[in-house]
Amino acid sequence: MGYISYGIKAFLQQISYRTEVWLQVLGNFLLILIQVSIWKVVIGNDQVEGISLEQMITYSVINTLIATLLLTEVFKSVDNELKTGKIAIYLIKPVLYPLFLIAENIGRALYRFIFTAIPTMIICIFIFEVHTPFSFMHGFAFIIALFLGIIISFLIGYFIALVSFWFLTTFALDWSLGALMTVFSGSFFPLWFFPPTWRFFAEILPFQFLGFIPAAIYLGEIPKEQLFQTLFIGCSWTILLVIMVILLWKKAMKRLIIQGG
Repeated sequence: MGYISYGIKAFLQQISYRTEVWLQVLGNFLLILIQVSIWKVVIGNDQVEGISLEQMITYSVINTLIATLLLTEVFKSVDNELKTGKIAIYLIKPVLYPLFLIAENIGRALYRFIFTAIPTMIICIFIFEVHTPFSFMHGFAFIIALFLGIIISFLIGYFIALVSFWFLTTFALDWSLGALMTVFSGSFFPLWFFPPTWRFFAEILPFQFLGFIPAAIYLGEIPKEQLFQTLFIGCSWTILLVIMVILLWKKAMKRLIIQGG
């Protein structure tokens, strides 16, 4: 119950910035509009790799909304608390720091989903032709893939945060993570259109679960025969990242140097 209260507190803190909501919604819509304009030029009334313009519009909308739920920015919280020394307070409290971070960031993500993602989706439904899930099975698998993507995004962000214990800054790591996510998540440029070599690397990395996989499942571009295998790979990445984070956390605690306190 204590962790839920942390999430609620983070949610309520975000409400204090509610005047920015429409700017965020406008930003999301403009991003989608830019992508739609690009795909209209690239695809037109034809198909590319079997993908139609209507599918790419839906793909762009879904990925923009998924981005509001990802928790990769957890490393910014850790970086700030590491520099100010505030992290020491959490470490002596009777709470598990990783669970505290999950609760806090889910609270923020829930706020973004309710106040920015849903309004953006409503606007897009009225302006663009947004498809519904390909089938009930694909819709259900999409929810699971989205959940895996959220967890994987947190684990990746937390892993980067733990690495910062050695560098005491996340600037370079932040830039690198952003570049990797932009390219290999397929959120802007789907893996369908990748050259073979690039697609090979994208498919063996977990970043595809932060955008491409959920959207591809939603559109039915992953056959139902492959859904279980795809979700199994996502679960495997989740377990592997959990193990990596636990091992790195233990090492980070031994090396902890607090700046500013």
